Amino acid sequence: MEEKKKLWIIEDMIDLHPVYLSIFEETNYEVKFSDCFNDFRESYNNEKDNFNLIIADIFLPEGHFFKLLNESDLTLSTPFLVISGSDDIESFRNAFQAGAIDYILKPFNHNEIKSKVERHIFQIEEKNIENFKSLEALNLDLSKFTNKEVKIIESFNIKQDKTLHRNDIVKIIWKNIAIHPNTLDVHIYNLRKKLKPYNYGIKAIGNGLFCFVDL
Repeated sequence: MEEKKKLWIIEDMIDLHPVYLSIFEETNYEVKFSDCFNDFRESYNNEKDNFNLIIADIFLPEGHFFKLLNESDLTLSTPFLVISGSDDIESFRNAFQAGAIDYILKPFNHNEIKSKVERHIFQIEEKNIENFKSLEALNLDLSKFTNKEVKIIESFNIKQDKTLHRNDIVKIIWKNIAIHPNTLDVHIYNLRKKLKPYNYGIKAIGNGLFCFVDL
């Protein structure tokens, strides 16, 4: 029997929860709900099971989803798409800058959201297989690395030349969050120390470029 795909839906309108269940009840999905960001944050940090996709409403009781995400410094290792009744261009821009893989307008069409979720999960699984193979080949004990550090390593290793500009790394890890210029350097320094026992390093090659190298 095929393993169920797991969806985490962040939606403060409780009346919509049965609607989501009706959309996915006849398909191979397991759905978890959070009706506020604080509940989601606490549960996500403690969650042992891996979810395939997060569906998040932009406007929550505590405020804007992306602002709350930035302020909490919560690193999502799970891909997410957003749903909103707002169709202004800045909402779209902010969503994709924050790392959303899609933007769906309310009121949404049931078949549209179901088909988009199916497509995205398929693409996510394909990408995860590629990333896993890339990381597996390095023989790293990933439990020694933070989520951000693993993401940086992945980002280097999916590039053919294993080279990234510092601005690209900042965008990959912190999305549209404004960070201190030294923040990335501190992360790279700590990551270098952790990689050294495995005979890997991150070398600055000029013009803001870094390269993942064998020592």
